[in-house]
Amino acid sequence: MTNGRFWNALCLSTSRTRRTLRWIRRLLLTLLLLLLLLAAFGQWWVLPRLNNYRGDLARALGDTLQMPVRIDAVTATLDGWRLALGLRGVSVDDPERDTPLAYFKQVAITLNLWRSLQEWRPVVRRIRLEGANLTLEQGPDGVSRLFTDGSIAPHADDSPLPGNAHQIFELRQLDIVGEQLTLRRPDGFTWQLLHPYLRFQDTAQGRRLVLMADLPVELGGQLGLTIEQLPASESTAKKGWRLQGQIHFEDAPQTHPPAVFEATRTDAGWQAVIRHLRAERVLAWVAPWLSGSARQWLAPLDPRGELPEITLQSEPAAGIYQAAIALRGVNIRSTHRLPGFDNLTGQLVVSPERGRIELDCHAVQVDTAGLLRAPITLDVLSGTVNWRRSSEGLHVESTGLELANADLSGRFWGSVTVPDAGQPLLDIQGHYHSVKVKQAWRYLPVAVIPPQGVAWLDRALVDGQVATGNLIFQGPPAAFPFNRDEGLFETRFQVKDGILDYAPGWPRLEKLQADVLFRNRGLTIKASGGQLLDGQVEKATAQIENLANVVVQVQGRVKGPGASMWQVLRESPLGRELDEDLPDLRISGRNTLDLELTLPADGRPSQARGQVGLLDNDVTLPAWKVELGRLRGEVRFTEADLEARNVQALWRGEAIRVDLDLAGREGRRELRAQVEGRLGLPALAGPSAAVDLGYSITGASDWKAVLAVPARGQERKSAFSFELISGLRGVAVELPAPLGKTASETRSLRIVVQPNERNRWIVALEYEPGVRAVLALDGLLDTPRFERGELRIGAGAARLPNEPGLAIVADLPRWTWTTPVKTSSPNRDESGNEQCRRSGIQKSSSNSLALVRSLEARIEELAVAGQSFKGMTVHAHRDSEGLQVELDSTALSGQMTVPDQLTAARPVNAALQRLWIQHTANGTASDTQHRPAADPCQLPPLALTVADLRMNDQKLGQLRLAIVPRSGGVRLSGIELRSGQQQIDADGEWRWNGGNQISRINVALRSPALGETLAVWGYPESGIARGPTKAQLDANWAAALPDFALERISGTLNFETGPGQLLEINPGLGRIMGLFSMQSLNRRLSLDFSDLFQPGTSFDRISGEFAFKKGQARTDNLRIEAPAARIEIRGRAGLKDRSYDQQITVTPHVVGSALPIAGAIVGGPVAGAAVFVAERVLQKGIEQATRYQYRLTGSWDDPVLEPLVAEEPPNPAPRQGFASDNETR
Repeated sequence: MTNGRFWNALCLSTSRTRRTLRWIRRLLLTLLLLLLLLAAFGQWWVLPRLNNYRGDLARALGDTLQMPVRIDAVTATLDGWRLALGLRGVSVDDPERDTPLAYFKQVAITLNLWRSLQEWRPVVRRIRLEGANLTLEQGPDGVSRLFTDGSIAPHADDSPLPGNAHQIFELRQLDIVGEQLTLRRPDGFTWQLLHPYLRFQDTAQGRRLVLMADLPVELGGQLGLTIEQLPASESTAKKGWRLQGQIHFEDAPQTHPPAVFEATRTDAGWQAVIRHLRAERVLAWVAPWLSGSARQWLAPLDPRGELPEITLQSEPAAGIYQAAIALRGVNIRSTHRLPGFDNLTGQLVVSPERGRIELDCHAVQVDTAGLLRAPITLDVLSGTVNWRRSSEGLHVESTGLELANADLSGRFWGSVTVPDAGQPLLDIQGHYHSVKVKQAWRYLPVAVIPPQGVAWLDRALVDGQVATGNLIFQGPPAAFPFNRDEGLFETRFQVKDGILDYAPGWPRLEKLQADVLFRNRGLTIKASGGQLLDGQVEKATAQIENLANVVVQVQGRVKGPGASMWQVLRESPLGRELDEDLPDLRISGRNTLDLELTLPADGRPSQARGQVGLLDNDVTLPAWKVELGRLRGEVRFTEADLEARNVQALWRGEAIRVDLDLAGREGRRELRAQVEGRLGLPALAGPSAAVDLGYSITGASDWKAVLAVPARGQERKSAFSFELISGLRGVAVELPAPLGKTASETRSLRIVVQPNERNRWIVALEYEPGVRAVLALDGLLDTPRFERGELRIGAGAARLPNEPGLAIVADLPRWTWTTPVKTSSPNRDESGNEQCRRSGIQKSSSNSLALVRSLEARIEELAVAGQSFKGMTVHAHRDSEGLQVELDSTALSGQMTVPDQLTAARPVNAALQRLWIQHTANGTASDTQHRPAADPCQLPPLALTVADLRMNDQKLGQLRLAIVPRSGGVRLSGIELRSGQQQIDADGEWRWNGGNQISRINVALRSPALGETLAVWGYPESGIARGPTKAQLDANWAAALPDFALERISGTLNFETGPGQLLEINPGLGRIMGLFSMQSLNRRLSLDFSDLFQPGTSFDRISGEFAFKKGQARTDNLRIEAPAARIEIRGRAGLKDRSYDQQITVTPHVVGSALPIAGAIVGGPVAGAAVFVAERVLQKGIEQATRYQYRLTGSWDDPVLEPLVAEEPPNPAPRQGFASDNETR
């Protein structure tokens, strides 16, 4: 129940509220309708009638302004929600002249209705003036005047505008909206602001002026300005002013804040701060207010960049006028011969009499106005520069400017005085370090250094590091480089690891440690160390007295590898002038080079002189295969001369002396080299020639060689000449006459080399007595090749033939031919086998006779291998098979074919019709030990046949043999000797082994009668008759094949001789086997057994084997079976000491010869048969009982034969025989 009442009461209260709100809304709508009707009535009745009151309104405004006012029309308008009057064609007149002072197209007046009702007169709240073109002009008196369209310029004695129209500006609020505002200077310069808007209004502190306008097109943007009155200070009753504003630039980035400024005027003066400006804007703003000359000077600078803050201060009473400008990223173009800068950062403080700039720049680019060839970039530029004006002029100074970049670092200080009249004077000093020389071209003052000097410095300063340096510049810059000592420019610095390219064509100085001095126009570089190629610079100076006329003077000494010093001369202009085609030298060791050069840069001839110090250098000329060792001396040179005297050297280990000079008249000069020394064959002809000829040419003599080379390289190859002269005293030539000589004999030798035509040479040889040769060679300087020539020995003067090849003409009383000898072993191949220094048997090998075209020789006596052939004539000619040689003499006759290329398939083919030789008894090893050893490697392949071979007038038969080259020597194959007395077959080899020669031979002999064979071979009294023989000899010895001797051989001899007779034995051959003892033994046996041994003892067989080793011939089985006895020989024969130690056993055949015969005589046949049986049964025992032994000792010349005491024979062993032999007795 209660809840129901509460709910009813609540519903009743809500209903009443709704009705009340509804009535209030209706009442408000009714009042609004009444107001609208009233407003409509006013617009219909009141507003059209306002224009009727314009006179009253003009008088009211005139009373307010205290100046006459005219109005063309009046309307009503709204100023916001307030009612306002709109006036058109409003003019304010000068009360004294009744002329228009100002004209406005439209004026809006807002009235204060309440005060107007209270005072019952129009009370103006705000006036808005529109449509005026305003002109603000500064008069000669410094007072500014305001003009509008339609006004007449006031007279000079009129009151200023503020005095006439101050009532306008004293309104509580005045707005002026114009078409443009023109600012005019007394000199006629005008500056226009478009669409200006000005507001004058009261504030709590005082009056405030707000100005907004569009800037001129060239400035761009909008200007906003506020000027307000400051409260009066405590010390004075005067009030100051404060100006604030900002400028919006149309082309500024959106992120860039607008430029703002603030200025305050106090009793002391003005202070202003401007922020966020750019330098180009400031110039555009300031330029119109400057004089024409100032604008012309500033405009080319084209400053650009940020000016974060500009502070202006003016205190006239204290005489302070100062501007402080912060710089950030400011760029200034180079002009008026002043440097330009990009990205300057710092602060500029200026005043009428002084100023300073404080720089703290990074990554700043400096354009030096042509002083340097290109702008430079500095990583750091910091310091302060101060300037001040005085009665004498402008004085600029700095206590230090720091600058640095990747190329240099330094600090500079000093002053510049610019007098009002006269030339500026500089007094600048500096210290720099860490300068990169290779970048020096960037910092050369090309505007003041002559072009020649700049060009030389550009080329010369290649690289390096300046450790530290100092700079002084004192004097007028216009007089630089102070030719008349008007001032001083000097910089000194120390260079490390420098590279100086001081002249074209000359090697650069590198790793230079030097002191450098620039003094006015001069330059001096003094080096204390460095490198010229691989040479060490001990001292060097490069000097230019005048950079306007560059003449480089270089003096220095370099010590280093000879190859480098030679390269310096060879690659220099001096080397090309002296010898532009110098030989390719290889120089080892170290030497010195002292050099003085005068090198003009204008193309004038250079001058040079110096000397090369040779310090035990080794020099090689690969093209000429010349090697000089341990050269000591000095070689002096100039640009036109070369000279060396008494240069000591070693030529193939022998001391020589070398002189060099340039001889001849100008234009036909030649370089002459004279070499003198005492030389032997190894030094003169080389090691290989010494090996081949050393056995025949020994000793040393004085030699002189003269080499002449034209100084001009293009003529050198065709004009090279060479002469070699010697008396050969001290040289022994062991060659056949007339070539041979003794060491004490003097024999003149002269060799001359002269050019014939390009790269062809004529070589003339004169060797006394009677040896003459003329040869034509091709490619002497590269690979000499023989073309043609003639050699005459004892046959007059030689002439150069037209036909190719060598013609030899000789007329000799005697000529001895010897085989080539050698004193060293051949090379070894990869397997360790020794190889001859010639082509192998499968490859062709040329021979010296391949050069011979013809040979005509008459030799009264030809000696070959110990044989002498009288009346020898030799004719040779060449055909397609090679050289055909015909030999003819009494003892030697035949033909030979010598191919040009010797191979195993194409050997020397010698077919002799006769070869008659003489032979003496065999020599011993001692007979050959002093004879030079022949070299099997020098033997050519040979095929020899002899139709009639004789020795000591004995016919040996027909001979055939072949010599085939093999590894390390030769092989003898197919040796055959056939005659009626013997048949001999043999083979062998002759080669090198372990540095020594070895020979081997295998001989098989078949003879029908040994005695006759021995007689043919030189043993006619061998003591052996008949005796068909077979023998086999296998022997080797450690010596050359011709050096065969019994005492040095090793091997075996097996032989067997059939029935024959032993006669008186010649000791010559018998000693080999000990058979010579048969002479003594025969006599002994004849005395003891005269019934058994008679002269001419026959034998049935002789056989045995001898072993040869270490000079001994040993046998254990030499047996002679004779009808009378059996002889057995054991022991040795000394082949070196010629001694004997042998045991000879003689067993007579007494049983077999006497008992059967005696039995037959005494007992008849039956008894004879019985005795024969008994002999066979008892034979061994009888032989033991009748055996005789002898011992042979002593020397070969005095042998001793002694009988030995017979020993008791041992009991014979039982033997098998007849049946009765085994019966028991």
